[in-house]
Amino acid sequence: MLTKIKTLRPTYAEINLANYKHNIEVAKSLSKSKIIAIVKADAYGHGAIKLSKFAYEQCDVKDFGVATIEEGVNLRNVLPTDARIITLGYIDEHHFEELLHHKITPTVFDKSIMAKLDKFAKGNNVVLDVVLKIDTGMNRLGFGLNTDFNELVESYSNLNIVLMMTHLSSSDTDLDYTKWQINRFDEYLKRYNVKAETSVFNSSAICFYSNKYTYTRPGIMSYGYVYPENRFGLKPVMSIYSKLIHIKRLKKGEKISYNQTFTASKDMKIGVIPIGYADGYFRALSNKGVMFVNGKPCNVVGTVCMDMTMIDITHLNESDLDCEVEVLGKHIDAEQIAKMCNTISYEIVCAISDRIPRVYINA
Repeated sequence: MLTKIKTLRPTYAEINLANYKHNIEVAKSLSKSKIIAIVKADAYGHGAIKLSKFAYEQCDVKDFGVATIEEGVNLRNVLPTDARIITLGYIDEHHFEELLHHKITPTVFDKSIMAKLDKFAKGNNVVLDVVLKIDTGMNRLGFGLNTDFNELVESYSNLNIVLMMTHLSSSDTDLDYTKWQINRFDEYLKRYNVKAETSVFNSSAICFYSNKYTYTRPGIMSYGYVYPENRFGLKPVMSIYSKLIHIKRLKKGEKISYNQTFTASKDMKIGVIPIGYADGYFRALSNKGVMFVNGKPCNVVGTVCMDMTMIDITHLNESDLDCEVEVLGKHIDAEQIAKMCNTISYEIVCAISDRIPRVYINA
């Protein structure tokens, strides 16, 4: 039967806080270190404000990673000042005042940024904590390995490097390349006798390698997934449910949805579900996705629309029609949906639109 959860829409996402806590504990246990909870992109679509507050209060997490200054400010509004919020991406100089005011720690990855930030700090008579990123082979952001660390420290005296970081590009797929990156980072630290705290491992590295650094940075594993498959007892945090809002009875040979991509091979009963690609249910799932009604698989038929998707309910009993429709949950997870769309679980959960209300449970 349909649940009694009240939302503004019949489609909603259930966020299980107990599962989130479980995954955080798995990350801590495997890494044997402190963690920086990665909550960028609205905690991968799960709700950064709610999960960060929960992690701080219930999971003994004091460090959080975001992508932008806006994400950082939003977190600071709900987290105490002893929680460290680290921006992992680019921060424009026009936002330096916000960094200072909201006590947000920026990541620096080239001399231009460091020079501007150091000048700002001197002008405000403060010393700012920063994270220094070294590029060991991702070739995205970071100082090259030929960068003189001591010169950085001396040149930008109003910046205090509290954490050294690099990013692994292939910890889920390429053992040799990952070891090569780790060795390059270690050699750099040794060459300059760096005493700052360190962070190297992302989710896959936490699961598949032995950590020796101060912090790890669990992202997708916090939400229940690790590529290439879910291991280590991780529990997906997000489920999505909806309901049948309309039933169409088709005759053999009739077409369904835009561009007539599905033709009924027999007399069929079709259910309309109020979720579509504007909600993050990808159009790529047209004629290949699966939803579950009362635990029974129902194939997506026809083209996924902006606000609605059609499923084949010909085989369902009348008693099934008043049951919730599971779009994402125990019968079909984000990894399975990602394979149907030729993408990764990250994209599936991050794409879930704000149009879908989040309901938080702790069970």
